[in-house]
Amino acid sequence: MKIQRNNLSIILIASALGVAALAVVQVIWMRHSWQLSEEIFSQRVSMALCSTIKTYQGGTLCAGGKCAVTGTSGNLALKNVSHLPVGLVDKPDFRAELDKTLLFYQIDTGYQLSLSRTKKCQPDVYQTAILLPSLGGDEAYLSMRFPNKKTFILKSMNVMMLATAIILFFITAVLLFVNWSLMKQKRLLQTNVDFFNNMAHEFRTPLSNIGLAVNMLTKKHNELKDSRLVDVIRQENKLLLQEVERVLHLAKVENGDYVLEKELISIETILETAVNGMAMPLATHQAKITLEGIPQYTNVLGDKQHLVNVFRNLIDNALKYSKERPIIHISAKTEHKGIVVTVHDNGIGIPTEHRKLIFEKFQRIPQGNQHTQKGFGLGLAYVKSMIELHKGFVRVGSEENRGSRFEVFLPTV
Repeated sequence: MKIQRNNLSIILIASALGVAALAVVQVIWMRHSWQLSEEIFSQRVSMALCSTIKTYQGGTLCAGGKCAVTGTSGNLALKNVSHLPVGLVDKPDFRAELDKTLLFYQIDTGYQLSLSRTKKCQPDVYQTAILLPSLGGDEAYLSMRFPNKKTFILKSMNVMMLATAIILFFITAVLLFVNWSLMKQKRLLQTNVDFFNNMAHEFRTPLSNIGLAVNMLTKKHNELKDSRLVDVIRQENKLLLQEVERVLHLAKVENGDYVLEKELISIETILETAVNGMAMPLATHQAKITLEGIPQYTNVLGDKQHLVNVFRNLIDNALKYSKERPIIHISAKTEHKGIVVTVHDNGIGIPTEHRKLIFEKFQRIPQGNQHTQKGFGLGLAYVKSMIELHKGFVRVGSEENRGSRFEVFLPTV
């Protein structure tokens, strides 16, 4: 898994914002639930009061034994009430009836009950208006106050609040663990990259010295110029130096320290230089390579050395991963503000599940325990990095056992 330099900070910030947003949503939801619980509580209290008046002593308080309820929600009013006895709210049997009704509506908390001719506008006071004929149609107000209402509602919301706290804690813990794991992985990855880059840097000096020593040895001893063993040493040393330079180039690119030496150069020159530079490997593999439709006067502003190396890498991959005689076809077509160079081969192809990985550093297509091809898996990573430095892009189309097609886009001038 590759972690970009700025991605971890973005992930950490996004995680923190996500947890904060979730907490805000939960708070809003809890406030809404509290308001809904208060509305339900108010409605149940009003219904309990009305029900108690209607059923008290078999409905004797109602004219004709029937009382009518008007209004909605917590603002209910009783009509058709004939009379209210003096001291009704203090009578034990009335309170017992009211307690029973409150329990039926799942309200089990202490209350204060009063009856008055005036309406009370106080918080936590629930009033039911009673229209009395004896008062000329005026209203009397049966009021209830619950000193412990908030505690009662909180208890009814215990499960909801506990579930919310558990969910928030769980999500926060998971995000913290994931972020900690990512930070640990990033540190480990950075340590590995630094070690590998330092190792490559340390290898460059002795490898350069080996090359110089071979050259001096062949100059001092003419009989060694045509020695096969000396040629093997020279070729393998050159190969290792190329891999070391590639690692160091990629490290500089990733750190933003590499500056391209740009010049105006034609696509035709780049491709011909790349093909000519691969003349010996092409001959060794008896490969057939063709260039078609390459425009002569289409120029790009870029680093010639690295653009040539990009196409040499693609040609080299085509040679490495061909079971039969390699057939490589290179073509180009102009597009809006750029040119697309296509390198098509008849190699073993790339499985679908590995296409996105081939441009990552040190990634190679698994072939069991066989490592028939040399390299560190840096070639295509180098190709992608260099093309992106030139404000272009590279894409691949491939089917297993049916070859690969790499398309390289470069902006033209």
